[in-house]
Amino acid sequence: MPPLFSKTEHLIGLDIGTHSIKLTQVQSGDIKPKLVSMGIASLPRDAFAEGRIAQPDLVANLIRQLTTHLKIKQKSAAVSVSGYDVMIKKIELPTMTEEELETRMHSELGQYIPYNIDEVDIDYQVLDIAKDRPNFMEVLLVAAKKESIGDFNNLLKIAGLDPYVVDVDFFALGNAFEITYGFEEERIALIDIGASKSVMNISHKGIPIFTRSISIGGNQVTDNLKNFFNISFEEAEKVKLGETSENYAAQDMEEVFVSTVSGWVNECRRAVDFYYNNYPDSRIEKLYLSGGSCRLPGLDRVFQEQIEIPVEIFNPIAHLTYETKQFDPAYIEYIGPQMAISLGLALRKSKEK
Repeated sequence: MPPLFSKTEHLIGLDIGTHSIKLTQVQSGDIKPKLVSMGIASLPRDAFAEGRIAQPDLVANLIRQLTTHLKIKQKSAAVSVSGYDVMIKKIELPTMTEEELETRMHSELGQYIPYNIDEVDIDYQVLDIAKDRPNFMEVLLVAAKKESIGDFNNLLKIAGLDPYVVDVDFFALGNAFEITYGFEEERIALIDIGASKSVMNISHKGIPIFTRSISIGGNQVTDNLKNFFNISFEEAEKVKLGETSENYAAQDMEEVFVSTVSGWVNECRRAVDFYYNNYPDSRIEKLYLSGGSCRLPGLDRVFQEQIEIPVEIFNPIAHLTYETKQFDPAYIEYIGPQMAISLGLALRKSKEK
């Protein structure tokens, strides 16, 4: 397995979710990266089961169709494992050389990892000198389940691609923000709301302080519409997207949306409160929402009112350079927030840790 933190030039960034496959490709620019290609392919509901790829051949075929449609010749790809299959932990160790750290990590991993060591792949990165212990250093430890990594590696090989990087959603999201918006002194929270799960990354100066997977997503809206109107999931999905909304009372739809979003806000607020309990002096100064489900009208306003943190929709694609003849700015504005993780994967470079 390539290192979790390794990077290469011009990778295909593939964000493979339970609802769709998002693909982004960029190339280096003079000031900002340039968008080369971008696309989305929808997945059938039975492609995944309990968060695992249930039909790898079907998913691989859709990846192959997407790369063919976009005329992508590049084979090296980056994918990311979900927060549910990853453990991220910041630890403090006495200051030592890389060689000493390598030896110590392998001999003492058992005390830091709540999994069977044989079932996970491990990576780590030295962050900084420990805040209150000058003779110690902060180390970011990452453990990802080999089963999940193997699933994605096999999937890409079936699709005819080279699985060059297996990353983590949290880090890909932070990478997209760092390259396009840039980290400054303020502490920020990034929340990417997908179809069946969401990921939160609270960072300071580009270093993740707190990460959390949250069980909220756009499928909850669809399921609640399905139950409220007693319709099929497919019909409810069309209602959610506004394709057949004229057949349903606006007041009823609003009731479902408000109820679901209230649940989202409560879950996110619990995560923020947990963060504050552990870091009482590190206030979050801004919250950015991304993911396909962040496009619900007024969602940013509701989050800002309820969590009491300034909120902005995170659209990293809009901060790239691109050819307006190839990409409609209105489409970039609409689809950009959904592509955050795939962009973060596409931005990886080689020989960096």
